[in-house]
Amino acid sequence: MEVDVTVTGKPDATTGYIVGIQEIDRTVKECAARIIPASFISGEAIERTLGSLREALISTLAVSLNSVAVRLHSLCDFRIEESMPQHVIVTQRFDFASSHRLHCPTLSDDENRRVFGKCNNPAGHGHNYRLEVEVRIPLSRNPGLRATDIDRIARDHAVDRLDHKHLNSDVEAFHDRNPSVETIAATCFDWLSGPITSAGGELVRVRVWETEKTSAIYPG
Repeated sequence: MEVDVTVTGKPDATTGYIVGIQEIDRTVKECAARIIPASFISGEAIERTLGSLREALISTLAVSLNSVAVRLHSLCDFRIEESMPQHVIVTQRFDFASSHRLHCPTLSDDENRRVFGKCNNPAGHGHNYRLEVEVRIPLSRNPGLRATDIDRIARDHAVDRLDHKHLNSDVEAFHDRNPSVETIAATCFDWLSGPITSAGGELVRVRVWETEKTSAIYPG
């Protein structure tokens, strides 16, 4: 488990620090060591645990808290931002493999090859994609939408529709839309927004990684 904290303030004119890194590190460790084990023993939901940790940090730190997050593992984390302190943003990540061809029928073959290069290969090509879903849920709703619910919705409405598919031919949404990473992100948002809202959450954004260095976010 990782705890990530960001603070905001005016840097000291002499040191250039907003606050000493050692002070933040010590304060976060002390608060987390006191709150997280006790919450887990009592069966407290991670969202409530994060809320308690936020309150402890606010009362202890000498600077303004901007956000606090807890990452359970590489595929799931929880974050509270001071702009909306009564909500938790749950971020979950999913992997899927798909193939596609980038091709616009309104362009000539030469134009398609110029614009898309190897990605215009007539037989298509594959990617190991990563889908990142951010959902905002109210802390006041108990038990409310849980990470397991988000996992199920994302898999049922997006991941399973894309995994091990040729996007151009197997997925209706791309029969008349070029399956670029930008279009995939927007399509996943459209698929997930309604079910997430019906379950009591708000879909904040979707990010799709096509490669380690290329991704698209919707809404941007």
